[in-house]
Amino acid sequence: MAVLEGKVALITGASSGLGREFALSLSKNGANVILAARRKNLLDSLCDEINALANQSEGKGPRSGKAVAIELDVSASEPVIDAAVEKAWAALGYIDVLVNNAGLRGPVRTPIDQEEHEWNAIFNTNLRGTWLMSKAVSKRLVAAKRGGSIINISSIGGIERGLLPGGLAYSTSKAAVIHLSKIMAMELGHHNIRTNAIAAGLFKSEITNDLFQKEWLHKVATKIVPAGKWGAVDPDLTSLVILLASDDSQYITGNTFIVDGGQSLPGLPIWSSL
Repeated sequence: MAVLEGKVALITGASSGLGREFALSLSKNGANVILAARRKNLLDSLCDEINALANQSEGKGPRSGKAVAIELDVSASEPVIDAAVEKAWAALGYIDVLVNNAGLRGPVRTPIDQEEHEWNAIFNTNLRGTWLMSKAVSKRLVAAKRGGSIINISSIGGIERGLLPGGLAYSTSKAAVIHLSKIMAMELGHHNIRTNAIAAGLFKSEITNDLFQKEWLHKVATKIVPAGKWGAVDPDLTSLVILLASDDSQYITGNTFIVDGGQSLPGLPIWSSL
């Protein structure tokens, strides 16, 4: 069922990892997607893949959405980001859904050895980029008198404790993203713009791929994840993104959805104790 047919979704960090999976899933459920990331070659490849699926679906039941690609670094200046969003809006006529997925974890650092330039780079991408993308899309939604859905990808590291040791800047930035989402929900709600955050546990992506190569990681899953296993981006995260992008979530805003198999529950072992 093409539950998102007629919707247009802009996904940042779409060239790989979670963003790629979100883009594929949204398009398979009928949304036309705008792929935004720094690596244009990967964007173009994904764009071709999605458009091929869309062409194959023509006349065969639920329609897959099509894709366009826009090169964008969310840590760029506000005028650059605003111009990219204007280009995206013009490309497909409007934007209904914004998935702020682009993120940077940075090197493992303790509070003592965290470098200022590393801190700034992480916050520029994870927090400032999320704010500026939301601002650019929201002001166009308001001007066009259209409602919309903003989905901010955070982390369980931003809820209570770090996802992994040495993630001071990352976890702090993701906590800020959660609070940003709540304030945006309060202040944009009367414009029919919904804002929600997803606090994701540990999922395989480009920035965690090295971890998932380690055998010990899978052995500790049963100790720190009540579900007894690590999640799969599709469907464990994509199903929630589809819901929040759809009209079935018209009364859902200001929430932080924890998707981690129970890993953040109180009383469970943390990484540093294993």
